[in-house]
Amino acid sequence: MVSYRITERDLTTATFGVSVLSETTLSLRAVWRPKVYPHMAPWRRAVEPRLAQVDLEMLLALVAPDYSTPEFLNPRPVAATTEFADELATVARTSSRIVDRDLDDLYPSGRPAALTGPAARVLERVVAALDGYWHTCVRPWWSPMNANLWGDITMRAVTSSRIGLRPMLEELSPALTIGEHEIHAWNPSGPHFDADARDRGLVFVPTHFTPHASYPFNADAPPYILYPALGRGRLHQPPSAPERAAKLLGATRARLLTTLGEPMSSTTVASRRGISVSAANQQLRWLRDVGLVTSIRDGRSLLYFRTSAAEAILGDLGPPT
Repeated sequence: MVSYRITERDLTTATFGVSVLSETTLSLRAVWRPKVYPHMAPWRRAVEPRLAQVDLEMLLALVAPDYSTPEFLNPRPVAATTEFADELATVARTSSRIVDRDLDDLYPSGRPAALTGPAARVLERVVAALDGYWHTCVRPWWSPMNANLWGDITMRAVTSSRIGLRPMLEELSPALTIGEHEIHAWNPSGPHFDADARDRGLVFVPTHFTPHASYPFNADAPPYILYPALGRGRLHQPPSAPERAAKLLGATRARLLTTLGEPMSSTTVASRRGISVSAANQQLRWLRDVGLVTSIRDGRSLLYFRTSAAEAILGDLGPPT
C-alpha cells in the first residue's frame, strides 16, 4: 500500500492523463498472464500470432512475478496527449544509474538473463523490443484503447460535476481511500511506502491493465495513481446502427449516434469511429440541430449526449459490448 500525504489543494489541482508508453508496458501483463485480464481477451487473441515477430524474451522479463514493471517505463503523464515515439526517445536517454536501480528494484534476488549486462546495452535492447512490440501489437489497437481511456476521463469529469470531487475520486477503485490529509492506494502485490505528494502534481491515470490501484515503485518518483478504466471490456468495433435508424438518418450519422452511449467529446467520438474530428463535429452539430443530441460544456470541451428522441429511434439497439 502507498500513502500519499496531500492537502485539499493537491486534490483540486490533480489532473488526469494517459501515457502511451506506460499503457504499452502494462499491457505486457496481459501477454504474460492473459487469464488475469479476461476483458482484454479480444486483443490478446488478435496479437497471439504476432508475438513471434517481437523480442518476447525481453518483453516478458519487463514484468516481474508480482506484475510490477520498471519505473522508467511508466512515466507520469505531463501533457494532455503523448506520443509513443517521444516517450520512448526519453527512455532511450535514461541514465545507467536509473536503469540499474529500477531493474534491481524489480528483481531484488537477481535479474533474468535478458536484463543482465551493462545498463546501456540492456537499455538499447529494451527500447528496441518495446518499439517493435508497439508497432506490431499495440498500435493497430491503440485507437479504441485510447478512446476508452479518454472516455473514462470524460465520465469522471461529468461525475465530479454531479456528485463532487472527493466522491468521484473514491469511485475510481475500491482499493483507493481519500482521507482528509492522505490518499491510500492498496495493491496486494505492490510496494509499501509513505510519500509526500504535497505540491508535486498528483496525476490519476486510467488503465486497462490493473484490477486494483497501482502506483510508483518508490517514494521518490513523481506521484501518480493508476486505476481500472471504465468500459475495459468494450474494445470491439462500435456496434452497428439499427436498420431503421440508418434509413432515417443515413448510415454515417446513425453509426455515430450509436457510439454516443455515454457522454463524449467530439475527439473521443472521432477516435472511436475512425473519422476526423472536423467530420465528427459536423455530424454532431447536425444531430444537435435536429434534436437527437444535446451538449454541455466541460472546461474547454463540449460533451455530447443522446436525447430521448434519439433513444426512441435506437430502440432496438442493445447495450454496447
